[in-house]
Amino acid sequence: MLNFLICFLISIISGYGLAIILVEKGNDYPIKKPRILLKSFIYKYISKKFSEVLDCSTCSSFWTTLLIDIILFFISYIVFGSFYFFWPFSGFAAAGITWTIIELLNILDND
Repeated sequence: MLNFLICFLISIISGYGLAIILVEKGNDYPIKKPRILLKSFIYKYISKKFSEVLDCSTCSSFWTTLLIDIILFFISYIVFGSFYFFWPFSGFAAAGITWTIIELLNILDND
């Protein structure tokens, strides 16, 4: 059970962090070029509308948590001997935490 909790927390924190890097810091070096490549790949091969996900921190945290959960799926088997895959619940948690932090910072910024 502790292994599951560790993976869940790693998934949420990593998904949140990756979303912040892609969206909020996406125009800064060194993430600018990979973000442009990722956005053009999504635009070309998945959907024009879905490429807008990289403009929203909350939306991105949901989907980046999927990527993290896929990675943790394999790592958890190697390290713990059991599989971990709790997405979309971890995605919902990451999106909720991201939205809450953004709203709290917006409240503090208005003062």
